[in-house]
Amino acid sequence: MDVSAALNLTGASVGVNVLNAGIVVGLMAVPVIVSIAEDAIRAVPDDFRAAAEALGATRWQIVRKVIFPAAKSGLLAAVLLGVGRAVGETMAVLMCTGNSVNIPFNGEFPYFHPLQSVQTLTATIASELGEAPSGGHHYQALFVIGMVLFAITFVINLTADLIVRGIRNRR
Repeated sequence: MDVSAALNLTGASVGVNVLNAGIVVGLMAVPVIVSIAEDAIRAVPDDFRAAAEALGATRWQIVRKVIFPAAKSGLLAAVLLGVGRAVGETMAVLMCTGNSVNIPFNGEFPYFHPLQSVQTLTATIASELGEAPSGGHHYQALFVIGMVLFAITFVINLTADLIVRGIRNRR
């Protein structure tokens, strides 16, 4: 598909929008999630499966009632590491979003427009930190962005910890 055909189809040029970045980062996070989830599922003891089969459970009942609950913490960890990978991914997002200082807001419903270029927090730090004068307002603003990203990551990890503790306490 050439650029003019993509522009006519979506109204956006190829490769410089929020939708494209979301797809790329999603595809980059999937292998991490799948690998760790597979390890968590394989870590469930075979005795659990054998006991469920001995009680007459079907294959899907074993998966839904035995394997998933036993691997719940590992599956949660897989998703959180995938989210962490997506949040921390800088260069792919920098190249896919167009790195344009733009809020994807068109004033009409729906307010968010995924086919517009944006500049993400991680991409802002990566692209501007080398040019910001040390100690200046711009330099300090970039460090505030870093603190915001740290706070977001901290909240995600704290939420995950509370969920895992809740899962353990229910047992």
